[in-house]
Amino acid sequence: MRRMTRGRVWWFAPVLASSLSMVSCTLDIAAPVLPPPETWAPALNTHPDSAAFQALLDRYVSDGLPGTVLLVRTPEGQWNGAAGFAKIETGESMLPTNRFCAASITKMYMATAVMLLVEDGLIQLDARIRDYLPGSIYGRVPNGAEATVRQLLGHTSGIPDFSGVSAYDLDTLNDPLGPLPAERLLSYLHGQSPIFAAGTGYFYSNANYLLLALIVGQVTGASHADVVTQRILQPLGLEATYYKNESGYPAPPGLVNSYEDLAGDGRLMNVSDLTVHSAETSMGYAGLIATSADYADFIDALLEGRVVGAASLSLMKEHTRSPSYGLGLSFLQTPYGPAIGHSGGDVGVLSQVRHFPDVGATLVLLVNGGDSGVPDALFKRLWDDAMDVALARRIE
Repeated sequence: MRRMTRGRVWWFAPVLASSLSMVSCTLDIAAPVLPPPETWAPALNTHPDSAAFQALLDRYVSDGLPGTVLLVRTPEGQWNGAAGFAKIETGESMLPTNRFCAASITKMYMATAVMLLVEDGLIQLDARIRDYLPGSIYGRVPNGAEATVRQLLGHTSGIPDFSGVSAYDLDTLNDPLGPLPAERLLSYLHGQSPIFAAGTGYFYSNANYLLLALIVGQVTGASHADVVTQRILQPLGLEATYYKNESGYPAPPGLVNSYEDLAGDGRLMNVSDLTVHSAETSMGYAGLIATSADYADFIDALLEGRVVGAASLSLMKEHTRSPSYGLGLSFLQTPYGPAIGHSGGDVGVLSQVRHFPDVGATLVLLVNGGDSGVPDALFKRLWDDAMDVALARRIE
């Protein structure tokens, strides 16, 4: 799900330790410092279980999470709260309005942009990607001549991911903050074998969504980010969402610092530079930054039919070769029914953005720690506990 795999994070540890500071996971810091009031603007909390939500977040921060934000929307009301630190080094408290990198959650927005262009007649779902991209691109990608747009969206193209290719891993190890243009990323796939014949299986690959971003740019004659901004962010009024075009990107006001427990010993390393670099150099598969409220507003608007038409939304929900993935939307099976949306994970980032149609609820959980050591284990448990606290009463 992430560009920097768990193995790659551990491989980076010696390099990172030489340049990035270590901070204690115990968060033994003096008085927290609140950001300026103009960055606050907390949402009105009306949920009757507000105290339980806050207690839950406080407990997980005391167990070792650097900081976390939770948004809950159910028919009983809304709660948007936070605990821990946005920046451990300065004692800056986490707020509900802090910004988090989306990592793979970006794929929902990219898929939505593609479906809007399908509705415009500019893209055909079952057209091959060679119909839109020059041979210098598709001809160097495994399955590039056979894969379709639909297969890119649903990760059924058989195109491998650049993450995990030894040349990519070595280059990013030697120069972790170096440039990564699309052409360079795709060059790592040249000479690789397809995972399977196009359309015959499921394999999650960031390369699929990088290719989609290039297709969107090709058919519109503009940046793919222009489509995301002009067709999605602006019409929905998502003013706390940033993707390439927005002022302040890739480090807007309120962006949290991010941390990794690389040694698995509860000590957190500040990896914020890597997190921001990953966002800035990603195209289509990651790179978006937003608040919990904006993430929730997007998934609610999408699933309510306020972004794409009913036919497009139905297609996005269709399962093909995977029971857990449609066209840009993933599906979790939970005790409260299916949870539709997407997860995100990158260096220093863990997140879930989900809507639960069976109980009429939306949950967003964001943590400024990555999937190694303490933050990873705690995030998984916190997500399960947050569902229970927020949704158990809905099925009683």
